[in-house]
Amino acid sequence: MTEATPEPSSLAEIALLRVRRSDSAPFLMTIDERQPHEVRARSYGEIAERAAALAGVLAAAGVSPGERVGCYLSNAPCWVVGALGTWWAGGVVAAVGTLVPGPEAARLFELAGVSTVVAVAGAPELPATFRVVTIDQEGDGVAAPARPAGGPGPLDFRLPDPDELGAIFFTSGTTGAPKGITYTHGDFVTGAKRVAGGYARKATYRPDPAPAHLAPGVVFNPFGHTAGFLRLAFRMWIGRPTLLIPKFTVPAVRAYFARFSADSLQLTPTMIHMLATSGEPIELRGVQYVTSGTAPLSVATRDRFEQRFGVPVLDAYGMTEVGVVSQERLEDVRAGLRRPGSVGRPATGVDIRIRPLDDEERPAGEGEILVRTKDMPAEFVGGAKVPVDAEGWFATGDVGRLEDGLLYVTGRAQEKIIVGGFNVYPAEVEDAARRSPLVTDLVVVGLPDDRLGERPVAGVVWAGAPDEEALLRELRTGLAHYKVPRGTFALDAVPLTPRDKVDRRRARELARAALDQVTADGGVAR
Repeated sequence: MTEATPEPSSLAEIALLRVRRSDSAPFLMTIDERQPHEVRARSYGEIAERAAALAGVLAAAGVSPGERVGCYLSNAPCWVVGALGTWWAGGVVAAVGTLVPGPEAARLFELAGVSTVVAVAGAPELPATFRVVTIDQEGDGVAAPARPAGGPGPLDFRLPDPDELGAIFFTSGTTGAPKGITYTHGDFVTGAKRVAGGYARKATYRPDPAPAHLAPGVVFNPFGHTAGFLRLAFRMWIGRPTLLIPKFTVPAVRAYFARFSADSLQLTPTMIHMLATSGEPIELRGVQYVTSGTAPLSVATRDRFEQRFGVPVLDAYGMTEVGVVSQERLEDVRAGLRRPGSVGRPATGVDIRIRPLDDEERPAGEGEILVRTKDMPAEFVGGAKVPVDAEGWFATGDVGRLEDGLLYVTGRAQEKIIVGGFNVYPAEVEDAARRSPLVTDLVVVGLPDDRLGERPVAGVVWAGAPDEEALLRELRTGLAHYKVPRGTFALDAVPLTPRDKVDRRRARELARAALDQVTADGGVAR
C-alpha cells in the first residue's frame, strides 16, 4: 500500500514543490486592458529565480531567521517575489501597500521592529533609518550573491514550521492606534483549505497544475490586505495561476472576460457596485457565483448586481484579527435560505456566539457577535493584548444573530467606518486633524455610500474661518487616502451625551442634515 504524501504546510513550501514538479507551470499572470488584451504569464520557475535572488540579498544583508522584513509593494508580481524571498531568507513579511503614504508606512514598520524593507521602485520615500532593497514591478533588480563552491543549491532553503510567524498585517485599533495582526505560515494553508472546502470540489492539496483551459483566479485587492494573500494561497493550493490586476476597473474586468471564461469571482462590495451600475456593456462569461468580502454588502447593491447579471452573490464575513468567520454557500442561496443581513454558515474551525447587549431596542436574540478560533494570536505586534476573554472569545464589535445555522450581521456595537473594504477608526482621523491649527475640535462619522459602503465626514469646530480644502490637504500628507474625510460640516461644539462622551449618533444626524442642506442649496455633498 502506497503511503500518502504529506500536505505542504506553508506557501514557501508549496512554491518549492511546484517548481520541482513542473517549473514551467504558469504561476502569475497580468493582462493589458487595451485590445487585443495581451496576457503575460510568469512560471513558477521564473518567480522562484527572482525570489531566490532576493532571499540571497536579504541573507547577505544580515536578515536573520524570524526577523521582520518590511514589504512596501504594489499589486504586481513584485509582491509575490517579495514575500517568497523574505520567507526563503527566514524572515517574516510585514506587509504595507504603496497606497499608504511614506510617513504612515514608516510608523507601521517601526511598530513591527523592521530594519530592512523590500520596496518597489517608485514607492513613497522612507526615512534613511531603514535599509531599503529595491525591486521593480516584476520583482527583478537584484542579483543573487555568489555561492561558495559545494554550497547549497539555489532552492535549498530551510522551510518554516506551520506555527512559525509568517506575516504581519496592519489595522487601526479601536482607539485609533495601529495594530499588527500576526499570521503563521500554517494560517495561510488553513485559509486555503477552508476556501477549497467551501467552494471547490475537495479541500485536499492538488500537486499537479490545473488544466490549462481553466481560468486563473484574480486578485484585485491592493497589497497589504490579507485577502490578496489568502486568494493567492487558495490558487497555489489547487494549482491554478493567479492574475494580478493593479487596480480594479471596469475595463480590466472586460479585458479578463475577453480572454477567459471564469466560474467565479472574488470581489469587494465597492467592486460589485461598480459593475452593477456601470454604463458599459459587461458580460461575466461562465461565472456561476461571485463572493463578496472585506466590508458589508448592501442588499440594494446585491439585488441590482444579481438582476443585471443573473449571477448570485455569496456574502462572507470576517476580519483581519480572526480571518474568515462565515460564508454563504451556493446551495443555501439557491434553496432560498437567505434574508437581509445573512453572511452564511460559520467557517470550518470557527465558533460563534451572541452576547446580549444592554439595549432594549434590540430585537430578541440579537447582540454582539463573539468569535473563537483555535489559532487566535495572544497579542498584537507592539505588545497590545488581543481582547479575548478567559474562554478565548473575541468581541467583534459587530451586532447580529444566529438563526437556523446562519449568521446575520445587522449593525455595529463599536465605532468603525468601512470605506471600500478599508477599516477607518474615527479616533485616528480625529487625532490627526486635531494637530492642525485650523481646528479647535471635531468628530468623524460615517455616512452611507452606494459605491464605497460608507464615507467618512468630519464635523469641525473651526479655530478661525473654515478652510476645508486646507485641512483635507494637511490630512492627506499623513493619512492613507481612504481615511481622509470626504467632506466637512461646521459645528459650534461637538455633541456630547449626558455622560460627557461624544454623541456619535447625534453627530451623524447633524452630518446628514448639513450635507442634505448643501445638496438642496445646489452644491454637491462630498
